[in-house]
Amino acid sequence: MTDTIEKVASTNPPTKQATRYLGNCTFIVMAWHQRLLEIKNKAQQLQGEDGEENSAYLQFFRTTISASDAAKLKRCQHMDDVAMQPAFIALWQQVEPTLIKSTANHSAYNHKVSDNAFAAWLAVAWVLSQVRTVDDRYLVASAGKSKRQLNNTLACVAGQRQDDGDRPLITPLRFEKLVSARDPNNFVSLLARMVAQLQQQGQAINVVWLANDILHWFADYQGSNYRTPKDKLTVQWSLTYYQMYSD
Repeated sequence: MTDTIEKVASTNPPTKQATRYLGNCTFIVMAWHQRLLEIKNKAQQLQGEDGEENSAYLQFFRTTISASDAAKLKRCQHMDDVAMQPAFIALWQQVEPTLIKSTANHSAYNHKVSDNAFAAWLAVAWVLSQVRTVDDRYLVASAGKSKRQLNNTLACVAGQRQDDGDRPLITPLRFEKLVSARDPNNFVSLLARMVAQLQQQGQAINVVWLANDILHWFADYQGSNYRTPKDKLTVQWSLTYYQMYSD
């Protein structure tokens, strides 16, 4: 399976259809997290998307997020703490107008962002601040006759076997606690710890897929987001995790 996946790996950003929940905020997230990586690398400036070092988003985050801001965000213990952090506020300053513009034609939003959407972006900022080893590939492969699609989502990484070949990187019990979480604070806390564990194990994580999945979970939490159970993020994660673990 690994060989098959590597043959179709691409560093091109995923399509809007693949990042349905991120939508027009995809490049905002990429630039924001890139700024966090620059800080980790002691202010070494990295290339922007498509080699545009002076991209508008990246330049904005360079002027609004300091090293201390990034450190404070990573140390948060609760989503309420995240809302007060300059690093999150900088992200929200770019995300909010984009969200309002994308929902301007929906009277239900009344040109405002819902509380659920705001909470989802708090979670995105908190969890992504834990990611320091990034996988910038986008992997898709079919699994035999089932044609089931796999990519390098968190569940795909978590379900990979350890070097001894007997256990997945994240135990089934810990994974089940995550997918069974029904409260946003519990879900995000468990997810942040899982991401930190995978990073400690040296596993790279794709921040675009991760952010999209977090927003997907909050859309499910809000209700009426999916037509069938399989459309739920937790079901998709479970299918991927156990497929990786069983291969």
